[in-house]
Amino acid sequence: MSSLRTFVDALDPQDVIRIASPHDYVPTAIVMEAEKKGRSPVIVVDAEDGQPPVIVNLFGDRGRIARIAGVTEAEFFPRWGEFLSKPIAPRVVSDGPAHEVITQGDDVDCRALPICRHFTEEAGRYVTAGVFVCKDPDTGVRNLSYARMLLKGPRQFSINLGSRGDLWDHHRRAEAGKRNLEAAVVIGAAPAFYLAAAAKVAMSFDEYDLAGSLLGRPLDIVKCRTIDVEVPADAEYVLEGEILADVRDDEGPAAEYTGYASEKSTRNVFVVKAMTRKTAPLYLDIVPGKSAEHLLMAGIARQARDYSRIKEMVPSLHAISFPISGNLFHAYLSLKNPIAGEARRALLVLFGADPYVKLAIAVDHDIDVFDEAAVQGALATRFQADTGLFVVPKTLCNMLDPSSAGGVAAKLGIDATLPPGWTEKPTTLPADAVRAARDVLATWRAR
Repeated sequence: MSSLRTFVDALDPQDVIRIASPHDYVPTAIVMEAEKKGRSPVIVVDAEDGQPPVIVNLFGDRGRIARIAGVTEAEFFPRWGEFLSKPIAPRVVSDGPAHEVITQGDDVDCRALPICRHFTEEAGRYVTAGVFVCKDPDTGVRNLSYARMLLKGPRQFSINLGSRGDLWDHHRRAEAGKRNLEAAVVIGAAPAFYLAAAAKVAMSFDEYDLAGSLLGRPLDIVKCRTIDVEVPADAEYVLEGEILADVRDDEGPAAEYTGYASEKSTRNVFVVKAMTRKTAPLYLDIVPGKSAEHLLMAGIARQARDYSRIKEMVPSLHAISFPISGNLFHAYLSLKNPIAGEARRALLVLFGADPYVKLAIAVDHDIDVFDEAAVQGALATRFQADTGLFVVPKTLCNMLDPSSAGGVAAKLGIDATLPPGWTEKPTTLPADAVRAARDVLATWRAR
């Protein structure tokens, strides 16, 4: 399914909650409360008073994300390397639905967008599903990057580029040359475009090529009207503009995946030159803060990359998980029949590959790494601290970790794989007894 609307329309109605209003706070509250019950519904705020429908929490479920790539959850990580190795370049078209309505210059008023308020501690209204499309100032290779955007006026946003990322680096080099960085912000497009933007790839790799691979065909793109950048032809909204050189403005606090309202920001300024959109657009919103959607979109492509890197070095790797509870800083690995020392090697490869991870636990493949209770059970029965624990001090970490010291932190590895000579056998039940029990419970729930 190529477009945002076709993907939303194809959702199981049981996975969708429709509300009439408002789009401030309430959708976020519904999502966060549903997560406490182990659910992650898509919220659709129906159009009213001339506003477009607002789509919230589309990426809050692993199964939905896997469907974007046309695979199952179990296939997603093993197939990720295949998508990267078979890029499909985009196709430039002369026009598209993204240009059905065009507003330029002083006629632009971004305050008309249904930009949501999410948490009371935030500085204002944040665009959370905006993907910046820009070109490398030196090579011209296109780049897709997420950045939080605080509405400051009809045509101005204060933004956080984050540190060490591609968009930050592109702007740094443009600014060194006393140039603004041309960029377009896409708000709503094919889900494959969003998944490609979340990928962690080399700066020389055009993420549009990955979007095409995920779609199974070239992504149609169209040239912007006021800047030298191309955007998806089927985008819902596009803000064309520039990230200014040598201009800063306050931005934050904003809800981050750590669960805290963060004031850490590059404080950059984005000025809009034109707004283009569909005649009847959808407005996409990603729940910020410590939501499953934010953590999955920030981490799932990283997990896929980490899986590929570890698998190359440690073939016994079976699965990898970044639990929601760990704020992207914790990881669980499972290995199939690891030899002595192999679990520790896998943990060290992960620590070297991913600066975010500060605690990682290795277990055997009979432990489901997506079941935190199962991982804790392995810790309780298969791990001894004097032999299975090690610390790597003073290593690079993510700047948003509030406990770090200037981007440096320690990493804790835990080997909870079976010790040598293990003879214990887990308790089991006959398959027919399990089926009978499930039938009884299904009837009980229905009452």
